[in-house]
Amino acid sequence: MLIGQHNIVTDTTENESEYSIKGILFNILKCVLAFYATAFIVTSVCFGAFELDTFDGSMPFAFNTWLELDTCCTSYTNQQLANLVTLEVTYLVSSIIYILFLTRRMWDYAITVTVLHAALSCAVMVDYPTNWSWGVCLGLGMLVMILVGEMGLFCKRRKQANKVTPG
Repeated sequence: MLIGQHNIVTDTTENESEYSIKGILFNILKCVLAFYATAFIVTSVCFGAFELDTFDGSMPFAFNTWLELDTCCTSYTNQQLANLVTLEVTYLVSSIIYILFLTRRMWDYAITVTVLHAALSCAVMVDYPTNWSWGVCLGLGMLVMILVGEMGLFCKRRKQANKVTPG
């Protein structure tokens, strides 16, 4: 397609494969792997930063040691603060990583990863979260992922659309 004096080249086979069932499932797998790799890296950093006593692999899933939002901020333990920081930073950093390999629909992948994380958290902790603040923080993290990710993808698409091909 020729617009003005610039050629715009689109690769339809890339878009078709991205929206196929196989492409979608592969993107979900990449998103989940990126999310949990980020979660465990951020957990390790928070473990050291908050000087926690024990490190187990369940910290990214731990909703049973979650903070209560209706109590004063000075009564939170280091474990509770580490859980909060881990969750929110994981969502923020994951959204930036997703921009590298997704082209559209960040909101869809963010919701899918959040639902999978909630289900996996219940499976790992062998319990259901009764603390409402965990759900609020999970939702806020998902919202941050959607907003940052969609803005990043918009900028990425705009940058690609403004590329001029010689010819």
